Amino acid sequence: MTDWFPSREWLESYRANLNEDDAYAAESDGWGVEFDGDFRFVLTRLPLEETALGDLPDELTADLYDRIDALADDEFDRLRETATPAFDERLASAEGDERERFRRALSGVALADVPDVAWPALEDRIRGDLDSLLAQLETYVVDDSRVHAHLELEDGICRRAQLVEEPSARDVGFELEAPYETWKDLLEGADVIESVMSNEMALDGSVTRVIHYGDAAAAMGDVAGETDARYLF
Repeated sequence: MTDWFPSREWLESYRANLNEDDAYAAESDGWGVEFDGDFRFVLTRLPLEETALGDLPDELTADLYDRIDALADDEFDRLRETATPAFDERLASAEGDERERFRRALSGVALADVPDVAWPALEDRIRGDLDSLLAQLETYVVDDSRVHAHLELEDGICRRAQLVEEPSARDVGFELEAPYETWKDLLEGADVIESVMSNEMALDGSVTRVIHYGDAAAAMGDVAGETDARYLF
């Protein structure tokens, strides 16, 4: 699967790259030893209400539309007849022939609404990366637009990095929170310490300790920027 950001797959690639980075290993020597060095990364303001299926990159959605276009008329009719009332409402306002209306109605569904609009016959045709990403959004997004990632960091090693369903179930020594767009800026070269000091990113935990390990934090940011990423939004 392509390393879409944010996703479990991207986070695992980031963990692997972090553990192979000599600068991070050297600068984070002693981090998390005799204190909790785990981090919770919080991505807020994911644009799920503003982003529709049709706004996603073509490589995510093309296969779904191709599968629907390839249906025989009787198969398409069965798919159409089992649609949810929420989808029927969208279909009623779409223009074109029956299949064009179906595609336009589907393309206009906001990501936040997919769980309420989708139905089993349609879900059977959502496969690959799109299927995985929609499932992850439904599983890991909390409070409508927040995603939490838990990183276990100790003495130069990232032992685990994973998205979590219930962030309050895990204690961490540090939490770094920022809107999705700010995290994108970090991946594209923004300095994490400068972002914290300018309040673009909110740090919960010992600022003094993080500044003391500032070069390790910078290395983490560098590795994030070097980890291949395709943006969902």
